[in-house]
Amino acid sequence: MRRVFQREEGAVSIFLMIALSVVFMFVAVFIDYARIAAMKVQGERLAHAAVRSVMSAYDPQLQQNYGLYAIGETRGDLIMGKALNESLKPSSRADAFPLLPLRLDSSALQLQRPLGTYDIFNRQISEDMKYKAPIDFTLEMLSKFKPMSQSMKEASSTFDVLKKLGKLYDQREKALDDMLEKQRKAGQQAPPLSRLVLQPPGSQISDEVLGGAIATAGDAASQYQDYMNKSAEDASRESDEKLYTDLLRKYLEGTASMSSTLAAGVRGASSRHEALLQEAEEHFKKAQQLNEEMKQVIEEAEFRSASSGYDALSHQSVPGTDSSSAGDAPPMIQSIRQQTGKLIHHDSILDSFQAEINRQKNEWGPVVQKLDALAGSLGSSAAASSVSRASRSVEEYIQEYSDPGTRNKLSQKQLELEQLRSSDKERKALEGEARGKLKQAERWMAALHGGKESGKVQAQFKELKRYYDDSLSFNAVAAEEDRRGTEWESDPYDAGHASMDQMDGSFAAMGGLMDGVMDELFQNEYAVHYFSHYDITELSGLSDPGTLSGFTPPDLKEQEVEYILYGFHNGYANIAAAYGEIFASRLAIRTMEGFVVNSNKGNPLLILAAAILYGVEKAIEDMIELSTKGSVELSRYMPVEMTYRDHLRLFLFLHSHNDKKMSRMLALIRFHTGINPAERTTYASGEIELGMKLWFLPGVTEALGAVMGHGDDAVKGNEYIITRRADFSY
Repeated sequence: MRRVFQREEGAVSIFLMIALSVVFMFVAVFIDYARIAAMKVQGERLAHAAVRSVMSAYDPQLQQNYGLYAIGETRGDLIMGKALNESLKPSSRADAFPLLPLRLDSSALQLQRPLGTYDIFNRQISEDMKYKAPIDFTLEMLSKFKPMSQSMKEASSTFDVLKKLGKLYDQREKALDDMLEKQRKAGQQAPPLSRLVLQPPGSQISDEVLGGAIATAGDAASQYQDYMNKSAEDASRESDEKLYTDLLRKYLEGTASMSSTLAAGVRGASSRHEALLQEAEEHFKKAQQLNEEMKQVIEEAEFRSASSGYDALSHQSVPGTDSSSAGDAPPMIQSIRQQTGKLIHHDSILDSFQAEINRQKNEWGPVVQKLDALAGSLGSSAAASSVSRASRSVEEYIQEYSDPGTRNKLSQKQLELEQLRSSDKERKALEGEARGKLKQAERWMAALHGGKESGKVQAQFKELKRYYDDSLSFNAVAAEEDRRGTEWESDPYDAGHASMDQMDGSFAAMGGLMDGVMDELFQNEYAVHYFSHYDITELSGLSDPGTLSGFTPPDLKEQEVEYILYGFHNGYANIAAAYGEIFASRLAIRTMEGFVVNSNKGNPLLILAAAILYGVEKAIEDMIELSTKGSVELSRYMPVEMTYRDHLRLFLFLHSHNDKKMSRMLALIRFHTGINPAERTTYASGEIELGMKLWFLPGVTEALGAVMGHGDDAVKGNEYIITRRADFSY
């Protein structure tokens, strides 16, 4: 019995030992599993903390001066290694129990995405300006321009159509003048023929004795009766007794010569007459075509694509503004455009010119017929009557197409044209005055361009250009050729047209702010927030161009925004370019006002000339005021102040070469800080490998690795190895 009991007791002991071993094995596995899970969490934290330590060492110059983040000069791997060593340092306490005795096997760090890359630089700009830029630009710029958008739209459209019509109008009127001039020259073919027929014209043909000169057909007719008498007398005499042989021979020779001369004169005059009237008809057809082109311009005026930008801004909801515009300016300017029909010649007017050409042709025909008949009748009894008829016919033609006087048909047509051109003389006078005023601004531009750089400024821009070219090359953008400034428009119409085009672009840019140009807005506002601009009051002597003869270009640090905007690598061109564009913007706005002020002048082209003169005069006054106090009133219809800086903000939209602008900003940053953005990274990728000894059954743990492990985890001997990666970007 005892043996049975002992055997049973032994079996139970063995069973309990086996059961306890199994339980202990699973408990041991779960203990190591818990340690491994904790190790993984700690590994993730260590990787992130190490990379964050690297990212925390950003360059303070870039951050404080330009709001940019890039890893500083300290080696990132050293920072990462130090952070890991500090985190994994064993506890100094003697009674500490190392539950997770982690060991750093290796660490690696990759730094990528240089700040000098356009995408990275643009993203950091967007992050910095995403709240400030839309709010500031809306409140400080859009709120000023929105109320006058419709006024500028009407002004730009009206200027565009009137400038086109003015050019066509002048060409058409010149074609009509050329037509009449050709008709006059055709009419001048008659007086030489008249001098061959009878002198003085209309005089009586009385009988004359032979022996006188035969200078006209009338001379031949007046001596004809004496010729006949002397011929009869000599006919009754013997050959050796004839008395008038020489006189008769000279008369016949003179008559034959006159007949030949008259016939040749008629042929030559007729040929020239026909050719001149053909040219007159060509000029008429050109005038007719130009008149049709003017009609087409008027029809297309209301469908101008450039107007969409004004409408887009007008329809935007801008805080602090309402839907009102600049008073009655838009309808008043629109009414000017509706008067353009006055410049068109009605078909009845043009038809009358065509009819006059045809009439002149028809009037010439009988003249030629009578002259031909006269040439054939000389030396006959019909000569006298032929001379009278031919003389009357020629004189009637001369009175209508050659001689000055009330009967001259061409003078009557010229008078009709002058009546239609009643405003042209005043218009030309206004154009000349505007051209003279524009030369004053041109002298200022010449004075600015004539500034001489110091050696210091030249060296600054030379170094800056090298940095700029490096940035373009780093971003795989073709380097620019040396840039030249925009040619100054000395013609008032061309200057006005360029200024209106500039305004079209400005409003199109402002109107499109809500339609995908936010990156450009961020870049532009970043430029004016972080970079310096010129103090325009330095040009306070602008009222006298002579005082600018010694203009000294400012240092680079005093014209950074201008350089970003225009990109000239010299000390004066950027300032001159800004001045020119400000003048153009003032000219556009003031010309808009000029349309309203002069809307009562009647003739649309006269209104345009007066508006341009008003615009040039007021724009000059604005430039003087801007250079004196640094700001100018936007418009008499929108009495808000526009600073020099505001104008630069506007122009940045017009020069939307964003890659080039970013390279200029990067070059300036490098110039001022000595930091090459292409060498400073903004992205860190860190990787660490950690090891930890297992406490229990590493073989079982390895067998269970498919369930417990990670793709980069492994069991080596009695150690569990993990690899963890962390990525951070500014």
